[in-house]
Amino acid sequence: MAEFVTLAPEKLSALREMNPCLMSYNIEFAEVTGGTFWKAYTPEQIAGIEPFQVGKGENITDMYKDLMQVYAPINLYDEKLRKLAKELGTAWVRVSGTWATKTYYDFDGTCNGKVPEGYLNVLTKDQWIGVLDFVKAIGAKLMISVANCPGLHSADQPWHPAEAEKIFALSKEYGVPIDGAEFANEPNMMEETGFPHGYTAADYRRDQDLFFVWLRKNYPDCLCIGPSSVGDGLDFMGSEDSASGGGVEQLTKENVSTEELLKGTKEPLDVFSYHYYNGVSDRLASVMPSAHWAPEKANSEEYLYVPIHCAKVYAPIRDKYAADTEMWVTESGDAGGGGDTWASTY
Repeated sequence: MAEFVTLAPEKLSALREMNPCLMSYNIEFAEVTGGTFWKAYTPEQIAGIEPFQVGKGENITDMYKDLMQVYAPINLYDEKLRKLAKELGTAWVRVSGTWATKTYYDFDGTCNGKVPEGYLNVLTKDQWIGVLDFVKAIGAKLMISVANCPGLHSADQPWHPAEAEKIFALSKEYGVPIDGAEFANEPNMMEETGFPHGYTAADYRRDQDLFFVWLRKNYPDCLCIGPSSVGDGLDFMGSEDSASGGGVEQLTKENVSTEELLKGTKEPLDVFSYHYYNGVSDRLASVMPSAHWAPEKANSEEYLYVPIHCAKVYAPIRDKYAADTEMWVTESGDAGGGGDTWASTY
């Protein structure tokens, strides 16, 4: 027979106080502007009868070109989307991703749809107002990362706020100010994340400081968050018999550690952020089999321990470079590389 237990909340003692924005989510910049992103799985791939082909090339972009498709911008005015988002409660909406590093803000309409040299995508004024309307409608907080690519400056030239000022000013003027900002998405991958050619960890430290100085002077209510790195070459992704850990960052030409990104920086972080994925997706399993989990492992102790282990990796780094700040995971999911075929059933 069923056994019923009655709880008296007033007699319970609190174990921990959590940030009310614990349940938050990311909107890729490519979803706002439209652009390339991971291909939808075919029914045959989901059924396990069609193989995943990963092309070979000089860089990570070449390797993924057969795994990407072009998407139209999402409709952030969709009533069902807004209702479901609002039901999640108080949240941060992070509009970022690798594409954010390479997006030009064409708020005066001078580009006529043509992407300026050195950038990858164009964001229009109407598209960004759509984001601001969405954030306002669901009562969320807004976080972004900014452009830092060859179109803005070269590696030997300091970052400057010409693009950042556009998006921060428009947001403030519209009445939905940006509440938090990371300088860049997953900066540990250097050029592969969109930085100028020849960019180094020293260049990043210089430019993150410049960004935070500018931010605190002009938009002092905005939190300085970072560095939103991933992996660190540490063995915390993949199956328990993995010989080598890490994720998509293993495929990049150059990786630097989180410590290299922060050591010697002068501007303090308000929040320490990092990214974690339990492993890589089905589509990348042939490239990194040791970093891929089979669905039957999804409830195993080893799989469920990954986020705990990852937090233990990053906590000492947070303590060293951003003591007494909150530590946020600003990007995560079921698997790196666009998710698994079985993700929607988990």
